[in-house]
Amino acid sequence: MRLRITFPSITLLRPVEIVAALPNAFTGAAGIPYRTVWALHCAMSDGSFFFEQLDASALVEQERIAFIAPSLGNGYFVNSPLERQADFLQEMFERLREVLPLSRQREDNLVLGISMGAFGALRWAMTNRNFGGAVGISGVFDCTLPPDARIRENRAQRALYATCSGLMRRLLLDGDGHMRDDADIAALAAHSSHPAIALYCGEGDYLSLSQTRHMEQLCRRHGHSVTLSITPGEHDERYWKQVLQDSVSRFFSACSS
Repeated sequence: MRLRITFPSITLLRPVEIVAALPNAFTGAAGIPYRTVWALHCAMSDGSFFFEQLDASALVEQERIAFIAPSLGNGYFVNSPLERQADFLQEMFERLREVLPLSRQREDNLVLGISMGAFGALRWAMTNRNFGGAVGISGVFDCTLPPDARIRENRAQRALYATCSGLMRRLLLDGDGHMRDDADIAALAAHSSHPAIALYCGEGDYLSLSQTRHMEQLCRRHGHSVTLSITPGEHDERYWKQVLQDSVSRFFSACSS
C-alpha cells in the first residue's frame, strides 16, 4: 500500500511531500511495527523516484518492510542558508513513528541514499542513534576532493558534475571555504554512534568511485563497521535499481541472523 503524505513541516514552514509504502497486509496504527527504510533521493529528483524508477514497492512486499521517501529538492539534506533540511528529517522521523506502525528498534531502521542522498544518509545516521545502519549508493560525500579525471569520458557524468559541484560547495562550505559543522562527515564520523555502513558504487561511475573509496577509508579510520561493493555499472537508474534490493535485503538479513 502506497501513501502520498503532505507533511506540514514546522521546521521548514512549508508542506513537504512524502511517499510512504507499507505491505498490503498493513491494518492501521494498531498493526505490528514494521522494519523501516528511510530513503533519500538523488539530485533533480524526489521521493517518488524510488517507486516510479526503482520499483521500491516490490521490495516492500518482498521484505515486509515500510519504505519512507521525502521530497526535499537539491539541498543535500543539511542545515544550510537554503533550508534546515537536516532538522526536518528528524522532525519527520519522530512524527511518522507516532502515526504509522514503524519499529522503534535501532536494528529495524535503515537509512539509505543515492548520490546526493547517500551523503544525506551517512550524515543523518552519524548524528542519530536510531539507525542500525546506513547505505550509500553512488555517493558524493566531499566537495573538496578533486574529480576523477576519467569523468571526461562520460558525457552524462561530466554534465552532472558541472551542474551539481558548485551547488554542493555553496551548501556545504561556509564563507571562508571551510566545511560547515553539519556537513562535515569526517568530523561526524569521529564522534558518531557507529552505525553499520554499506557503500555501493559502479566501477564505471567516475563521479562517485573515488568518493566512495575515500569514504570507506574514512569510516575504517574511525572504527566503523563498513563494507564496500564495487560492481559493473554507472551513475544511473539501471545500476541503482539493481543495487537497491540487494542492499536492503542484506541489511535486514544480517540483523535477523
